[in-house]
Amino acid sequence: MSPLNSSPKSRRTPSRLVRAAIVAATIATSVIGAGPAVAQSSSSLPGSASPQPWLGDAPYIVSSNQVDGNYWRVDVWSPANRVVISNNVLLPGHGGPRPSLYLLPGLQGGQAGMNWMSHSDVKNWALDKNVNVVMPLGGPYSLYTDWDFNDPILGVNKWNTYMTSELPPLIDQAFNGTGRDAIGGISSTGAAALDIAAHAPWRYAAAASYSGCPIRSGAFGGLVSSSMMVAGGGSAFNAWGLPGSPSWADHDPGANPGRLRDVKVFVSSASGTPGAIDGTNDPSMWLGPRAVELVATECTNQYTNIARGAGVDVNRQFYPEGAHSFGLFFQEMKDSWDQTIRWAIGA
Repeated sequence: MSPLNSSPKSRRTPSRLVRAAIVAATIATSVIGAGPAVAQSSSSLPGSASPQPWLGDAPYIVSSNQVDGNYWRVDVWSPANRVVISNNVLLPGHGGPRPSLYLLPGLQGGQAGMNWMSHSDVKNWALDKNVNVVMPLGGPYSLYTDWDFNDPILGVNKWNTYMTSELPPLIDQAFNGTGRDAIGGISSTGAAALDIAAHAPWRYAAAASYSGCPIRSGAFGGLVSSSMMVAGGGSAFNAWGLPGSPSWADHDPGANPGRLRDVKVFVSSASGTPGAIDGTNDPSMWLGPRAVELVATECTNQYTNIARGAGVDVNRQFYPEGAHSFGLFFQEMKDSWDQTIRWAIGA
């Protein structure tokens, strides 16, 4: 179903915190991103507390293997995260220079439950696109950010560093990248995609949040962010310190909207009403997935108003049907490509 071109107006009511509380409870009892398919696991467990042997101070490609046709598995040593990280990579059908589109996994890091390869048709979608599609695996419950401190449960998390200075140069060198890239994230990593681009606008010409919450700090965004980290046993204090600490604002796209003035931004969400776009008739879609999508819409509305007020070029898309599902995420990604990303990165 085609999206509308603008979102409903934000309502300045206490229901924002009520809905945030609902989603916090929902995340605590049923993790976003869980699914029936067997996940593709990383060669290590990035984000876990288990240490790996140290493989050197510089990132490098440990192995690169063709899995099937245009589908490659690329394992990268990340000194920042102190682990080898697996990345699913889809290549175009030619060998010329091309940009890259980085698609982040959901809350569980693509290691258990949903990921782009197991729950969408991205492999076939990418066949005729002039772009490398790179999908890292790992970072469960980390929100794909740099944590200030190591966590006893979630371990070392330096995903902003990985996505800005470690992985992209290696992809460019190995797969003829141009260095003019885009990044998108689903659900818990929607804000991460915008935050990563905000910290590296020279690398990312476009950024997209698919049913995410691009507001990370303050009463509303802080509650949503904390609940996702706590769902994995982690501590939000280890991520960004006490509420109100500078790191919370530093990793909040809504608190620093001007950082994305030179980046084309796409943000999207849906009504929460299950429909054909979800690709499932599961009655549970009316429960947790509906509640989570309602919160995503509230977050996205808030961010859109703030960012546009700061002069950011934001393409806001609202879907009249759709709960928090990969069917919705995949449609959002395809629309972001057609409307925003391909033009921004020269694909």
